[in-house]
Amino acid sequence: MDEKTKRCSSCGAITVYVYSENLRVGGTSGGWKLLFGEWAEIGEQTMPVEVYICQRCGKIEFFATEELKQRLLRQAYKTNQ
Repeated sequence: MDEKTKRCSSCGAITVYVYSENLRVGGTSGGWKLLFGEWAEIGEQTMPVEVYICQRCGKIEFFATEELKQRLLRQAYKTNQ
């Protein structure tokens, strides 16, 4: 198995790397977005993830990129000190 292949957390079959994507997190939605427009997006960030799909059951899973993993581990370390 190469680094872009992982096992499905549901059925255990091999998953295949599809692509990397930046997910938008934070900010607001719904009525707040209508009321405040672009201001509602303050606090919004992107989170780089790798997208994988299971060849057997079709489950789609997201995994942290190495950059995101290191950033989150640093934050966790600071928080737990």
